[in-house]
Amino acid sequence: MKRSGGNNRANGVLAVLASLALVLTTGACGMQSTGQTRATPTTTKVSDPGNVAIFTPSDGITLSQHTPLNKWAALVPELKDGLAKHHIDGKRVTTFTDSSLDDQSKDLQDYVVSHLAGGNKRGKAVSPTTLVIAPFTSPDSITRQYGDYVTQPQIKTGHDGSSAQDTSTGDSPETGFSGTGSPTTDSSDEETTKKPSSKSSSDKEEGESKSYDRLVSSLKLAKEAGMHVVLLANDIPELSPDLFVDMSNARSIGEFQATKLASKLELDKASKDNPVRIEVLLPRRPADEETTGTQQARNDRETNQETNSFPRQAFAGIWQVLGPYFKDGRAVSPSGLLTKETTDKDWMAVTFDPGKDASATKKEVAARLHMDSQSRTHTAVDGILAMNDFIVSGVVSELGDLGYTGSAADINPEISISGIVGSITGKHDLHRKKVPKPAQGEAPRQDADPTQPDQGASPQSTSKDGTRAKSDDNADHSAWPIISGYGAYVDNIPQIVDGEQWMTAIEDRKGLAADIAAVCENLNKDGTLPGNLPAVGQETLSGRKVNRLTRPQVAVSASNLKSTLIDTNYIKPAEAGL
Repeated sequence: MKRSGGNNRANGVLAVLASLALVLTTGACGMQSTGQTRATPTTTKVSDPGNVAIFTPSDGITLSQHTPLNKWAALVPELKDGLAKHHIDGKRVTTFTDSSLDDQSKDLQDYVVSHLAGGNKRGKAVSPTTLVIAPFTSPDSITRQYGDYVTQPQIKTGHDGSSAQDTSTGDSPETGFSGTGSPTTDSSDEETTKKPSSKSSSDKEEGESKSYDRLVSSLKLAKEAGMHVVLLANDIPELSPDLFVDMSNARSIGEFQATKLASKLELDKASKDNPVRIEVLLPRRPADEETTGTQQARNDRETNQETNSFPRQAFAGIWQVLGPYFKDGRAVSPSGLLTKETTDKDWMAVTFDPGKDASATKKEVAARLHMDSQSRTHTAVDGILAMNDFIVSGVVSELGDLGYTGSAADINPEISISGIVGSITGKHDLHRKKVPKPAQGEAPRQDADPTQPDQGASPQSTSKDGTRAKSDDNADHSAWPIISGYGAYVDNIPQIVDGEQWMTAIEDRKGLAADIAAVCENLNKDGTLPGNLPAVGQETLSGRKVNRLTRPQVAVSASNLKSTLIDTNYIKPAEAGL
């Protein structure tokens, strides 16, 4: 019995041990399973950052420095650098540079179709994709002087859905055409020029209509497939993009310069008894460009001359600022081309054909600032709004030939020339009080007390049409005026350092590149725009609500040249003549 009981106890112990072993085994399996579950997140596939395809027109890379800083060839590398910071780099970024609308539309179509599932037009995008495209335009020789980012007049569309773009062309002195139309990651340094076409104007326009239709249909296909579209500089009315990046246009460039000029010359403090003397030089297309193309194209240009031409829009911006001063007599035109009765419809009065070098501008300046051949007295001029740096070059040259002396710092100076160099080389900051304008025929007084009125100044007598009165003809007014331009041409920068040119302006290229890169990341991630971009807002374009990104133009003068152009790596100190 005892043995039997002992056996029973032994059997019971064995049973308990077996149960514990089973529990431990089960627990071990449970622990192993839990361990695998916890390890799962480390092997989860990282979200796809997606692709970005960048389509820009060929911008005519040249070996000359006589070209604006606002170039597509400069924006694309900065955009790629920005995308890399948002984990979109390498093979995920594809760039296309096209020398025609036909090439651009074909490259776009091929890219979109090749990135659809199954390679057919009914598929969805195989990966999150954003298309960044600057629609190809045919800028004339005048528009090219402002750079590549300037908004062109909208491409016209006919009742049948076809399109007709202003096809007038003309090489500016600083640009040609280059680009192969194939995907690329680096810009070519070789200079190429556009080959003349053997097609007639009507054939060319018909071809561009088909190319435009292809471009629109390809973008619509991309949107239907789930891709996103960011338009640069020029809108496409038939499409609702995820974002429109609004860059400079004729009106904004004119208004910007006029605003800066009015502030610098202190027009609010001027009076009709002692007005400020301003000339506006408005470059226009050569007559032979305005008469090229088919008769219908010429009629379209003439019909839309009042609303679509670059100089017309630029003058509208200028006159919005300066018009009130001319109307009440606080501003006058030395040449008499602008008067109290001038309206924004009188823009043709101050236009001229600038030609392909500085000679035409020199001739225009000489005619406006006529010098008495016998007394050799100078016509007084306080400011010249020259629109772009190409025109500024001719203005500076002619003022020197006419014997005007001094620099931009002589009129209400904020700086001295020695201070310019000192600031750019990092020696000290620029701080200088303003001084009153000199009396008529008197040299600027650098030691005048800015708190006291200029007792020596005598009111200038003006005639009814705004020109100088004959009683003032014996006085000499050789003081150098302030001159504004646009484009930040590299070879003009030394003129700013020397005080010959007061101001230029550029697009905030680096800021735009950073913003666009952030937009691409967000669009690929969840199809929305970043919520932390203050430069993004909504605007009505062609009857539809469009998300619009814009950044203010950057004014560049001697006082901020170092911080705006050199410290930001737009140019090197040597390019500023230092």
